[in-house]
Amino acid sequence: MQIDQLFEFVYILIDKKRVTAKEMAERFGVSIRTIYRWLEALSVSGVPVYSMKGRGGGIAISEKFAMDNTVLSEDERLAIVSSVKALESLSGKRGAAITPERKAADKLSRLVTSDTDWLEVDFAPWSPEGGEVRNLFGILRDSILKKRQISFDYFTGDGRSEKRIVHPWKLVFRGQSWYLLGWCTSRKAERFFKLTRMRNLVMTSKNASVSRNTVTSRSAQIPEYSAPLIKIKAKVTQEKISYLMDSFICTEIKPQKNGFVNVTFTAPDSPWLCEILLSFGAQIKILSPAKLKNKIVEMAGKISDLYK
Repeated sequence: MQIDQLFEFVYILIDKKRVTAKEMAERFGVSIRTIYRWLEALSVSGVPVYSMKGRGGGIAISEKFAMDNTVLSEDERLAIVSSVKALESLSGKRGAAITPERKAADKLSRLVTSDTDWLEVDFAPWSPEGGEVRNLFGILRDSILKKRQISFDYFTGDGRSEKRIVHPWKLVFRGQSWYLLGWCTSRKAERFFKLTRMRNLVMTSKNASVSRNTVTSRSAQIPEYSAPLIKIKAKVTQEKISYLMDSFICTEIKPQKNGFVNVTFTAPDSPWLCEILLSFGAQIKILSPAKLKNKIVEMAGKISDLYK
């Protein structure tokens, strides 16, 4: 008799309210006599299970036990189940028949009376290639948990492709992107790597021996968020205000009569900021700061020169 079998036995009773010894024997691949031995062991340990003879009988568990004799409150159980269900979509094994996350969620769901299907997480893009992103996430997750080094080709900010060997530590979601944090052997320092820039990812057979606890100097920053923040005032067309809100946290939004919306938002003073703002074309005008406005004008001029 294994403890996980007894736990599953109790979960089934909580879920189905009543079962027969024959059903349980077939499910666990044991004899009916073994099922009754399990029943006796649970009863001795204080779990209020009981059997009923005759038509309509079977094995049952006190409903009061299912609701009251648990360590966590209903809200706490609901939070755990929802988190586990969200974790399943991040496992890189979406669509598989049975995953550890799915089994855990199914077991825990039997202890919750509230609706646990209110949350769904899918970080893959809408394109048909989204499944490849999940596979990438799955390899990284397994590498971290198994403490294995990984190798991959990485495209840096200036467009160069470099081979990297990394001791992976954790996956980080920041802004609108996923990153891997780990120890880069070529840089001999901790680094963030954007998942969308990785190619040819492989989990090696070498152990990841460098842990974050052993690193004394921690200076890794996500490049996009390491720049100082600036407060920006702009006016954007009404058609594009929602797209601006998708990219930045807008603190002030004031519609105007001329079809524009005055908006205030904060963003890192980084080169990619101008690139994002230029993607709005003539449907946005930067009002301040002047330095950013001048950069936009300069870059727009260079774009214009390309087509002359």
